[in-house]
Amino acid sequence: MKQYEVATLKKGLLILDALQEKNMTLREVIQTFSFNKSTAFRLLYTLEIMGYIKKIDNSYSLTNKVGSLSTSYNSKANWLSVPPLHELSREVGETAYVGIIYGTDVVTAQVVDGPYSMRAHSEVGDRAPVHLSALGKVILAFLDKSKLEGVLKELTLVQNTKNTFADLHLLKEHLKVIRKQGYAVDDEETEIGLRCIAAPVIFEGNVVSAVAISGPALRLNKKLDKTFSKKLIQCSSRISKML
Repeated sequence: MKQYEVATLKKGLLILDALQEKNMTLREVIQTFSFNKSTAFRLLYTLEIMGYIKKIDNSYSLTNKVGSLSTSYNSKANWLSVPPLHELSREVGETAYVGIIYGTDVVTAQVVDGPYSMRAHSEVGDRAPVHLSALGKVILAFLDKSKLEGVLKELTLVQNTKNTFADLHLLKEHLKVIRKQGYAVDDEETEIGLRCIAAPVIFEGNVVSAVAISGPALRLNKKLDKTFSKKLIQCSSRISKML
């Protein structure tokens, strides 16, 4: 039904369908689908970093990964997560996200904007150091020990605000707490005045992504953390069961 259509998902799938027919440049994608340049670039960039397409010179083509979409985690978690994400955003009234880890960054894979004019603004393809956000921290907390150590070894602990975890020992202890409670909170660590809560998406025993909501600290205050974290865990569990 039309009310359940998600524009970002549809645009991404249209590009994948077109690339099955022939390789395309950014300009050709813009002309074919009448996307603006920024939208086309972000969609192509996201599909590329997730391994669905590759860029050689100025031309984009499909990778072998697309041939296994029916069994690949990334296809399922990224695209099938959108309806639950939409329901979560509508229920809590805040912007909702899916994020994945890419190297030492967390990358926004899906966004459903909340209804308020004053809200967190993010777009598909946005990325930031993994320790700064609730999305990144909850993924780190649920990684197996060897993968976690590999990420932390390469991670530069930049400090965005006075609340950012910029000490490695404190960050590791914080991740233990996150794993135990099942969710993470960005308490104005990325930006003063902005808070975020996230829960992991688990597939075959491994964390593969995370879902989150974010908004102004005055609206998304600490008193709501337990209530909203339960809704996030329900959403992430639903996505996990769909994989």
